[in-house]
Amino acid sequence: MIRFFLAIVVMFFLPFFSYAAYSFVRRGGKLEGNLLEGAPVKWLAIAGGVLAIGTLVNLVSMDILEYERTSQPPAPSEDAEKSGR
Repeated sequence: MIRFFLAIVVMFFLPFFSYAAYSFVRRGGKLEGNLLEGAPVKWLAIAGGVLAIGTLVNLVSMDILEYERTSQPPAPSEDAEKSGR
């Protein structure tokens, strides 16, 4: 459960971290002021939301596929065995 939460949170904040890294590199490695000053916060939030939802869908679908792969087929019932004889 914590893996799902951390993956979604990281994917939401990934655009913000990327923009901060881009701003840091553009400033020549100087930490003067806020790195997210003048950032397109709405677009970063939308991109983060899309990444978070995509990650959630991927994780849930992978868990469903893993569950289906590990589940055993139902055992044949006694009635089916008797009718086959």
